[in-house]
Amino acid sequence: MKQIFTCYWGGYFKNIKEYPQTLDMIPEFVDVVILAFVGPIQNSTVETTFLCSIYSAEQIKEWINICHSKNIKVFFSILDTPETHWDQIDLTKFAKSLKVLMDDWNIDGIDIDAESDMPSECYVEKFIELATCIKNEIKTLPLTYTCYTGTEGPDGEILKAIKDKLEWIQLMAYFDTFEGMVDLYNDYKTIMSDDIVIGVKAGSDITPIEEVAKLCLWNKNKKGIMLWTINRDTPQYTYNKLLLWTNTINFNLKNFTFLNTSNYIKNIFCIDLFTCINSCLPIKYN
Repeated sequence: MKQIFTCYWGGYFKNIKEYPQTLDMIPEFVDVVILAFVGPIQNSTVETTFLCSIYSAEQIKEWINICHSKNIKVFFSILDTPETHWDQIDLTKFAKSLKVLMDDWNIDGIDIDAESDMPSECYVEKFIELATCIKNEIKTLPLTYTCYTGTEGPDGEILKAIKDKLEWIQLMAYFDTFEGMVDLYNDYKTIMSDDIVIGVKAGSDITPIEEVAKLCLWNKNKKGIMLWTINRDTPQYTYNKLLLWTNTINFNLKNFTFLNTSNYIKNIFCIDLFTCINSCLPIKYN
C-alpha cells in the first residue's frame, strides 16, 4: 500500500534568507502540505492573520498554484486562538466562512488541530460539532484530525463520534521514543484502524533522524508519515544539512521494502546508505 508523506508549512516562521523555505519550494515528492494556521475570530468567521504573518495572502495563493502544478495537495490547518475558542463562536457560521476561504484559495482539504484551551466541560462536544459542521460544508473534500493525548482522554470520545468523517488522523507526539510512538499508534488504532499518519519533528533533540527512518520502515499498513515543519528542516533550526528530515522520510518511506522492526541493523543500513548517496551527513559545529 502506498503511504503518504504530509508536512506542515508555517507562514509565521522567520527563516533566514539563506534558507527561506517558502511554500513554492516544497519538493514534488510530498503528497500533502498543510498550511499553519487559520482560525476563528469573535464574529464566527475565519481569519488568516497568523498564516500571513510574513507573506501576503496573494503571495501564498500564487505558491499554492505552484504546489498544485507539482501534484501536491494543499490543506488548511485550523486552530482556535487564545482570544477566541471554539465554544465562543457559531460553528456553523465558521464552517461556511471556512469553505468560502477554501474556494478562494483553492484549498484541497482541512486538518483540525486538536488543541484548545476550551473548558473541559464542553471540549468533547465542541470538537465533535466542529468536525460535523466542517464536513457538512466541504462534503467530499478530505478532513483530518491531528492529536497526541491518547484515547483515554477526550480524543477517544471525539474520534468514536467523528471517525467516519475523517480521511485519517495524524499523531504529533514528536518527543516520544520509537516505542512510545508505536504504543500511541496502537492505542489510536483501536478506533481508527491503520488510518493513522505518524508525526515527526525536524531536529536531533526532538525526533532523531535514526528514529525517523525506523518509523518510516515500521508497519507497511500505516497511512504514512507527517513532518512538522518543512520550515524547520534547515541548518538554522536543526544544525544539519538542508532537508535532512524531509529527504530521509522520502527515501525510507517510498523507496525501500518495509522491514521488521526486530531487524534494526537493516534500518541502520538504510540510514547510512541514504546519507552516503545524498551527502547528507550532519554538519559538525565547533
